[in-house]
Amino acid sequence: MGACKDALMLVLLDSNIYFSALISPCNLPARIIRAWQNGRFCLLTCQQQIDEIREASRNPKFRDLFQSHQIGTMLNNLYGATLWQRQLPRKHQAADPADSYLLDLMDAAQPDYAVTGDKRSGLLEIGKLGRTKILSATAFCSSVLHLASS
Repeated sequence: MGACKDALMLVLLDSNIYFSALISPCNLPARIIRAWQNGRFCLLTCQQQIDEIREASRNPKFRDLFQSHQIGTMLNNLYGATLWQRQLPRKHQAADPADSYLLDLMDAAQPDYAVTGDKRSGLLEIGKLGRTKILSATAFCSSVLHLASS
């Protein structure tokens, strides 16, 4: 994986966290992104997630919300994260099949945390996969980053 310091925790963010951060620069997902940019944790992603974000950004409902340069900047920033290079095993099935690769990435890379805002995916109900704790943005901010909600 990438050039992340071993001492930092490794965190996987669901794609909805990135889009939520773009919608409101003061919300908890935006604060999570800033914490990563400030070196509070190492971010884990994979090419499949980057492709998913790129494809979702072309959806008409998102095109009205975001300017193309915002998506471009977000995608470029993701290439600075720890990018999983190996083939993902296809072992898991999420309630939302589009999120199954996230479970496979958690199983393969074993990040410390996975953060999601998607209640439909079933990820929060799983709670933990291997060593990875699956948390909401609110729980991650309060219990891990020790950020008060505003």
